[in-house]
Amino acid sequence: MSHPRSEKQRSEKQRRCALVVDDSHDAAESFARVLESMGCAATFVTNPLVAMDAAKALEAQVVFLDIAMPELSGYELARLFRSHYGEDIRLVAVTAYGDRAHRDKSREAGFDAHVQKPVDFALVESMLATLFNT
Repeated sequence: MSHPRSEKQRSEKQRRCALVVDDSHDAAESFARVLESMGCAATFVTNPLVAMDAAKALEAQVVFLDIAMPELSGYELARLFRSHYGEDIRLVAVTAYGDRAHRDKSREAGFDAHVQKPVDFALVESMLATLFNT
């Protein structure tokens, strides 16, 4: 017999919708698959110019944005998300740069969290729990 709280937690996790935006197809797809294994409904796009539409279609609650993308950086995209969604969406910077200056720049752009590549998915799972207060 399942514990009612664990069923509720699973149900809450299933409602989490995540979008991964990374110009590397393999990285984006892999990240989305790991998020799915954590109970998120996840998809990915490799073109930052379609990220806003994809987030809307998915009804994403959290968006993982690569910082160094052509055409539109993750910082620029984060500002667009914030101007459109305000605080109704969680934004996570995903980057190879983990020093204080880059973390500060992420925060200033409107990111809620900053994850350094290579991604520690145990940290991501913990971060999701914190972002969604579960």
